[in-house]
Amino acid sequence: MKLKLIIKDRLIHSGMKASLAKLLNNTLAKYALHIRKVDIHVDDIPTSQHGPLKECKINMLLPGLPNIVVKAKGKNIVHAIQRALKSLQYVLLQKYQLKQLNP
Repeated sequence: MKLKLIIKDRLIHSGMKASLAKLLNNTLAKYALHIRKVDIHVDDIPTSQHGPLKECKINMLLPGLPNIVVKAKGKNIVHAIQRALKSLQYVLLQKYQLKQLNP
Protein backbone atom coordinates (compact mmCIF):
# COMPACT_ATOMS: atom_id res chain seq x y z
CA MET A 1 0.00 0.00 0.00
CA LYS A 2 1.43 3.34 -1.10
CA LEU A 3 0.50 6.41 0.98
CA LYS A 4 0.59 10.01 -0.25
CA LEU A 5 -0.29 12.72 2.28
CA ILE A 6 -0.80 16.33 1.13
CA ILE A 7 -1.71 19.05 3.61
CA LYS A 8 -1.98 22.55 2.17
CA ASP A 9 -0.70 25.66 3.96
CA ARG A 10 0.61 23.70 6.96
CA LEU A 11 3.94 22.33 8.06
CA ILE A 12 3.62 18.85 9.50
CA HIS A 13 6.41 17.46 11.60
CA SER A 14 7.58 13.90 11.07
CA GLY A 15 5.96 12.61 14.29
CA MET A 16 2.52 13.79 13.16
CA LYS A 17 3.00 12.27 9.73
CA ALA A 18 4.10 8.96 11.28
CA SER A 19 1.10 8.90 13.63
CA LEU A 20 -1.28 9.60 10.71
CA ALA A 21 0.33 6.79 8.68
CA LYS A 22 -0.03 4.46 11.67
CA LEU A 23 -3.71 5.45 12.06
CA LEU A 24 -4.30 4.73 8.38
CA ASN A 25 -2.50 1.39 8.50
CA ASN A 26 -4.39 0.28 11.61
CA THR A 27 -7.74 1.31 10.14
CA LEU A 28 -7.22 -0.28 6.73
CA ALA A 29 -5.06 -3.27 7.74
CA LYS A 30 -7.88 -5.66 6.88
CA TYR A 31 -7.86 -4.46 3.26
CA ALA A 32 -4.10 -3.73 2.90
CA LEU A 33 -3.47 -6.52 0.38
CA HIS A 34 -6.18 -5.16 -1.94
CA ILE A 35 -5.15 -1.49 -1.83
CA ARG A 36 -2.69 -0.11 -4.36
CA LYS A 37 -2.52 3.55 -3.43
CA VAL A 38 -4.10 5.98 -0.95
CA ASP A 39 -3.99 9.75 -1.53
CA ILE A 40 -5.01 12.03 1.35
CA HIS A 41 -5.56 15.76 0.77
CA VAL A 42 -6.35 18.07 3.68
CA ASP A 43 -7.46 21.63 2.96
CA ASP A 44 -8.63 24.56 5.09
CA ILE A 45 -12.25 25.64 4.65
CA PRO A 46 -13.31 29.03 6.03
CA THR A 47 -16.80 29.07 7.55
CA SER A 48 -18.66 31.90 9.21
CA GLN A 49 -20.29 29.87 11.98
CA HIS A 50 -17.60 27.43 13.10
CA GLY A 51 -14.35 29.18 12.19
CA PRO A 52 -11.84 27.40 9.99
CA LEU A 53 -12.54 23.72 9.39
CA LYS A 54 -10.40 21.07 7.75
CA GLU A 55 -11.67 19.02 4.81
CA CYS A 56 -10.08 15.64 4.19
CA LYS A 57 -10.40 14.00 0.80
CA ILE A 58 -9.26 10.38 0.51
CA ASN A 59 -8.80 8.86 -2.93
CA MET A 60 -8.16 5.10 -2.88
CA LEU A 61 -7.06 3.02 -5.85
CA LEU A 62 -8.24 -0.60 -5.80
CA PRO A 63 -7.39 -3.16 -8.49
CA GLY A 64 -10.43 -4.29 -10.47
CA LEU A 65 -12.74 -1.76 -8.81
CA PRO A 66 -13.28 1.94 -9.49
CA ASN A 67 -11.49 4.51 -7.36
CA ILE A 68 -13.13 5.33 -4.06
CA VAL A 69 -13.30 9.02 -3.13
CA VAL A 70 -14.50 10.10 0.32
CA LYS A 71 -14.70 13.61 1.78
CA ALA A 72 -15.18 14.61 5.41
CA LYS A 73 -14.87 17.79 7.47
CA GLY A 74 -13.47 18.10 10.97
CA LYS A 75 -12.25 20.52 13.63
CA ASN A 76 -8.59 19.68 13.06
CA ILE A 77 -6.47 17.51 10.79
CA VAL A 78 -6.73 14.33 12.85
CA HIS A 79 -10.49 14.68 13.35
CA ALA A 80 -11.09 15.19 9.63
CA ILE A 81 -8.94 12.18 8.71
CA GLN A 82 -10.64 9.97 11.31
CA ARG A 83 -14.09 10.88 9.99
CA ALA A 84 -13.01 10.26 6.39
CA LEU A 85 -11.51 6.88 7.34
CA LYS A 86 -14.72 5.87 9.06
CA SER A 87 -16.69 6.71 5.89
CA LEU A 88 -14.11 4.87 3.82
CA GLN A 89 -14.47 1.74 5.96
CA TYR A 90 -18.22 1.84 5.41
CA VAL A 91 -17.80 2.12 1.63
CA LEU A 92 -15.21 -0.68 1.55
CA LEU A 93 -17.46 -2.93 3.59
CA GLN A 94 -20.32 -2.36 1.15
CA LYS A 95 -18.16 -2.97 -1.93
CA TYR A 96 -16.55 -6.14 -0.61
CA GLN A 97 -19.85 -7.59 0.61
CA LEU A 98 -21.39 -7.01 -2.82
CA LYS A 99 -18.43 -8.64 -4.50
CA GLN A 100 -18.58 -11.67 -2.18
CA LEU A 101 -22.32 -12.15 -2.80
CA ASN A 102 -21.92 -12.04 -6.59
CA PRO A 103 -18.84 -14.16 -7.46
